[in-house]
Amino acid sequence: MVFEDYDFPGLKTVNHVCVLGAEKAAWFMDTEGNCLCLHEDLPA
Repeated sequence: MVFEDYDFPGLKTVNHVCVLGAEKAAWFMDTEGNCLCLHEDLPA
């Protein structure tokens, strides 16, 4: 699996992972070309 990297205002991946408030997220493309996201809630 190859994870996507992004660098937009307010959203930047570091080592393929972005921290978005209370969660971490990573994106990848499936075999049909759909962009899918995995995310994990961070401990409070």
